[in-house]
Amino acid sequence: MAEGQQQRYRVIDRLAAGGMAEVYRAESAGLEGFKKKVAIKRVLPHLSEKKRFIKMFLDEARLGAYLSHSNCVQVFDIGVGDNTYFIVMEYVDGADLKAVIEWVRKQGRSFPTAYAVYITMKICEGLAYAHDLTDENGRPLGIVHRDLSPPNVLITKFGEVKIVDFGLAKASIQLEKSEPGIIKGKFSYLSPEAAMGKDVDLRTDIFAAGIILWEMLAGRKLFQGESDFETVKQVQRAEVPPISRINPTVDTSLEAIINRSLARDPATRYATARDFCKALTQWLFATNNSVTPFEIAELVQNVTRERQRAMASKAEAIDIGSLIQQTLFEFTSVQQSEQSSPNATNKPLTAGKGATISTTDWGAELDSDLGLHIPKPTPSAAIDGGVLARQLEGDLPSASPISAAKSSSQVEQPSQPLAAQPSSPPASLVATKPKGASPALLGGVVVLLALLGMAGAYVAGWIK
Repeated sequence: MAEGQQQRYRVIDRLAAGGMAEVYRAESAGLEGFKKKVAIKRVLPHLSEKKRFIKMFLDEARLGAYLSHSNCVQVFDIGVGDNTYFIVMEYVDGADLKAVIEWVRKQGRSFPTAYAVYITMKICEGLAYAHDLTDENGRPLGIVHRDLSPPNVLITKFGEVKIVDFGLAKASIQLEKSEPGIIKGKFSYLSPEAAMGKDVDLRTDIFAAGIILWEMLAGRKLFQGESDFETVKQVQRAEVPPISRINPTVDTSLEAIINRSLARDPATRYATARDFCKALTQWLFATNNSVTPFEIAELVQNVTRERQRAMASKAEAIDIGSLIQQTLFEFTSVQQSEQSSPNATNKPLTAGKGATISTTDWGAELDSDLGLHIPKPTPSAAIDGGVLARQLEGDLPSASPISAAKSSSQVEQPSQPLAAQPSSPPASLVATKPKGASPALLGGVVVLLALLGMAGAYVAGWIK
């Protein structure tokens, strides 16, 4: 990003990535410590040279700047930096509708009918606003989303439903017109006219909203072939199985509403998203179904909690691997420092792929590098891997995890009690050096047992 924009936006992490752009969570910095979370959609660098694509991307940003509605994600800023373009958008803290549908399915439950109707109503409210939008002179912008699908419907943890990504929108003010006959949008959510390469209008969005409602209630895809070509052919035919046979909670009046939104002929569909929304609202009132954002919020929060648990488990697994890798790196650094020393005479011991560990005065090196007091190996040295791991974290005194044993089958007890040692410690990993074993071999055993001890202590919860 440019120097001014670097000061204004601080990237926190990456949320998603696709073939054309990637989205980051960031903070917008203002005066007197003011901060606001935002989402930054950034064009992938290799596409920045494609003028056609950049024009379409900027058209999306311009259209987004016009949108200011509770059911549409708002665009705040457009920028260019590091030879690429980016859009700063409203950050939606929650989950997309696709994740919500998948979570309900994994629970072995059906999507509550009233919830599905309510979410579709909110989608229609956002569509109706965009479809009716005019410029500052009152001229209709003619916005059509054309890419409406569950991933493009975001729901906040407070139950707010928002449409995002008008990247394929078609409006009269676009600099780059969509060419007739080119199919754009996700195949499973195309309208029949779009699948046949015909011109589309706002009724193509109504068809997509009808697909989303049907899929929430059916618990499966409506149009899903074995290939993209087969999926497009299914959309062209627009054969919709009766939803009441799949989901008995759907009554005949709701089924009639859904079927009208999914009519193959655009002329027989709802003329506007507003009309579709009114029909769904009337069904809710007629059936005494009361749905509020609070019920939707609870559903979304279940999804986000599961996602956080999955991320925590993944991070824990990565941390264990990183711990071992970091320790290997530290021992390799010891070897590298010894190789550069003119007094290093022992042949290094190979450990791991491409790494070497010298056994020259390894106890002294560990003592200086890791802050441990480790005596030099003797013919009968015994190593307690668990205690060594805890000593690495500073939980134990440095005087007693490794001591000289009286014989190969015994371990001498420390002269003083270990106050930090647990009352029921795990079984120790003990290795003794056979008679005549080389110092290099013993050094390798020490390193291996130290690594195993650290991993074991991490699993046991001693290393945080």
